[in-house]
Formats: sequence, C-alpha cells, structure tokens
Amino acid sequence: MFMSSHFLWGLALLCHTSSAASISTNTSCLPVVDLGYTIHQAISYNSTAGNYKFSNIRFAQAPTGDLRFRAPLPPLIDRSVVQNGQEYRACPQAIPRWQANAYIPIGKYSGLAPFTMESWKQDIANSNPPPGLLETMNDNTSEDCLFLDVHVPKKVFKKAGSGKGVPVLAWIHGGGFAFGSKSGHPTPYMNPDGIIFEAQKINDEGLVFVAINYRLGALGFLASPEVEADGALNAGLLDQRLALEWIQENIHLFGGDPDRVTLLGESGGGGAALYHMAAYGGHDGQSPFSQVIAQSPVLAPRGVARNGSYSGFLETLGVSSLAQARQASERDIIRANEAQIGAAPPTTYIHSVVTDGLIIPGESADMFNNGQFDHHVKVLAAYNSFEGAFFYDPAITTEAGFRSWIGRSITGLSSRDIEELANEIYPPIFDGSLGYDDQATRQMVLYSEGTIDCSFLLINQALNGTSFACE
Repeated sequence: MFMSSHFLWGLALLCHTSSAASISTNTSCLPVVDLGYTIHQAISYNSTAGNYKFSNIRFAQAPTGDLRFRAPLPPLIDRSVVQNGQEYRACPQAIPRWQANAYIPIGKYSGLAPFTMESWKQDIANSNPPPGLLETMNDNTSEDCLFLDVHVPKKVFKKAGSGKGVPVLAWIHGGGFAFGSKSGHPTPYMNPDGIIFEAQKINDEGLVFVAINYRLGALGFLASPEVEADGALNAGLLDQRLALEWIQENIHLFGGDPDRVTLLGESGGGGAALYHMAAYGGHDGQSPFSQVIAQSPVLAPRGVARNGSYSGFLETLGVSSLAQARQASERDIIRANEAQIGAAPPTTYIHSVVTDGLIIPGESADMFNNGQFDHHVKVLAAYNSFEGAFFYDPAITTEAGFRSWIGRSITGLSSRDIEELANEIYPPIFDGSLGYDDQATRQMVLYSEGTIDCSFLLINQALNGTSFACE
C-alpha cells in the first residue's frame, strides 16, 4: 500500500548537543528517512536517552471535505520538500463534562491525600473543571490529524536495514474514543524514553515506539444507516488499522522488526487493541501485530442503528443530512462535537465502536467466545483494583434512576437484562455484603465488573487460560 525505499542520513561533519540541553533540534544533525511517498526528517534528538523522535509522519490523506466520515486513504506522494513534523497534530476531540469533573479529584488522590470512599464521592459531587478547559481543548487541533510519531534509539536507527531489527511497541491512546492524542491525554505528556530505557536493560538495543492519532467522537465514530451507506462506520478504528499497516511496510526503515509488533492500549485504546485482534472475525489473514497489551480494556460495540446519536449530532450542527455535515466548516463541526459530547450523561461518551459487519462483524463477546479472532496473537491483559470509581452518576438515588443508568451505561442490554442486573446480580441490598452500600458504590461495582473486568475475563476464557494477566 505504501512505497518505501532507502533511508538517508543528513548528518553534518560536526554534530553535537550543548551541555546545557539534552534535546537537540539542530536540523543539520538529524537523520532523514525516505518513505517513498514522502521524505521525513527527525525533529529532535535526546542525547540523555539517546533517542531520535520523528514527529507527525503522515500515514493517511487528510480526512476532510468529501473524505469526512469515510474510511482513510493512503497518503498521496509528496516529495517536494523534506517534512519534519514541526506542527502540533491532534484530532478534534471533546471531554464529557462528567469526566472532566472526575479528573479534578484524581489529581488530589494521586498525591498524599488519604483516600476514603466518602471523601471521593463528595469531591466528585463538588468538582468543576477549570474555566475554559472544555472550550479551549481544540484551539490547536485539526481534522488533518492522521499522523504518527516514531521514537527510536540512535544505535538502532544506524543499523536499520542491516539486520532483523528490534521489537516495535505501537501505542493506541485511550479516552473513550472521544479525546486524547498520540501526545497524551487530556494534555500532552507522552514520553516513551523510559519504556525504551527499560527495554534496553533486556536486549541492550531497546525498541522502536510508535504513537498513533485517530479520529475521535463524531468524526471517527458517527454511526447510522446513512453513514453506513455513504461513509464508513468505525472510521477511527480504520485509521488505526491503516497506521498498523504503515508500520508493517515502513518500520524496518527505522530499525524495527515488523514481525515483532506489540500493540499497546489503555482503556479505550486497550479495547481497540482487542478489536483489532478480532477484526474481520479473524478472517483477514495474520494481524499486523503479534502481541497485545490491553490495559483496562473495554469491549462493548453497539448495534448499527444508533440514530439518536446521529440525529443529535446533526441537530447540534444545524444540518439535516450527512451531505450537509460534510459541507460544514471545520470550526462548526468541531464545536458541534464538543457540545454534544460535553453534555453526555454520566458514564457515556455518545459515539463509540459499533458492529458494522466488516471490521467489527459482530458483538465482541460472541466473536471471542466463538473463536473469531487471530489465535496467533499473544495477550497480556491488565486492570486496576477498582476500575469503576468515577463511572457513576451522583444524581442517581432511586431504583428507577439506577435502571435508567444501567440502560445508558452498559450498551446493548434488553429490558430483561436490565431487570436481571438490578434485581438479581446487583440487588438493592446496601449492607456492604455485595461490595456496595449505596446507589453510588452500586454503580461503581456494576460498571467495574460489567465492563472492564468482564472484558478481562472474556479474553482469558477465549484464549483458554493462555493469556497473561497483571493488576
């Protein structure tokens, strides 16, 4: 799919980094890779870690104009200039206000503050995101965002093409398929130098680290019969898949081994990694990776006919058809996505992965239980001790409210399923014997066990106990 050829070194005779700084951006000292369709130069060299960073390598055409809401296309050939990825690249995104509220006390308890459930619930109830946080998160985002970063040790890069190559770690960020980027979420912090350093303790050379952007929210996961007929369901997943194919065809130019790619994801990213393991029902040949590390994965694809989310987005955008949505300005489409997701009810994200009959041919539980996945992939699944701590609605105080919360938070349930959960599995017994003592902790336990813990168990059962686990 992608052309590739020899890599070029653009080193000057005298390249050095001053003792006052560990990051060099002297372009005369930074190497260049010829990818066939483009020529890309590293943007920096960390002399302390010994790693190059190649920033914002395009792996797909800009999904704008008529390509909005469609499957990604390989990039066009552009060899007119040497690219170096100086621009900040992140996809348009939005954080539900309920989750923004939850992030505030997370910071408090990540420090020295003693944790109690009562203080946690009180802090969540009283939390408010800083003024302007939700309104300014897209100040530097763009629909033209399908780029990836490659971090590689200098000594690995220098040997590219001369041997088998080193392992590759490809990272898919989390964020409920609504927010985040290859640079981290909700604010940029991703620095894989520590991971590479730890890998070097094992094999001396380390690994090549790749971080991927993909479309989010309505731009990546808008779902309806209209989108299915004249677009692509799960466009964000297809973005990820194209990036993984890019790795297969190009990572050897950086010193990586395409036969030793591990897919790493957390939360939504962990779920995405498992979706790719079961992509196309396991009938698409060998996966473009050999291992998966899924941290706190969530597997919950919904049916295709999510007209409420689709029609709600069009209404927020002020249009009446998919064609008109494609014609909307970038600013308007971003603001509509912000508004719709920002107002999402607690523990929901509005737009997410759906069953589409193609890359996600069926419900995830059915696919894994029926063996419809790539059995050659090794899996390490991880989870936290109490995943559901902020996945609850403080306003829920009644049985009717609890049932309503189940219906909107645990996707694809029938009325009978909801009644069984509320009456038999998580009955209104608040003496602590079932792990909860009020409606808040009841929601936390159900969400933790019913989504993340169940996904964790599902994978282990599907692999007949051969998967690896950690907490």
